[in-house]
Amino acid sequence: MADSSLLFDDLFTITNVDKDGKKFDRVSRLNASSTNHSMTLVLDFNVELYPLKVGDSFALALSSSLTPEGEKDSGIETQSWRLEEGKGGLEI
Repeated sequence: MADSSLLFDDLFTITNVDKDGKKFDRVSRLNASSTNHSMTLVLDFNVELYPLKVGDSFALALSSSLTPEGEKDSGIETQSWRLEEGKGGLEI
């Protein structure tokens, strides 16, 4: 990813998970502290995709583009990001 498209990048350590109770089956809410900045993060995440727990660390990066070169979106949809039902492990 090009440096010009990177808006934010930091390492966080999880301090709490679902401190106000669990509201959804597959989603939890974490609180985390920044390693490099004096900030906290509250983030909802899918527990099946990311089984995070208190004490774990993770990197968070925000970018203005998903293309490796940092180019702007052409506006033409070439692929869907969703898996088709029954393919690639998504069984409903």
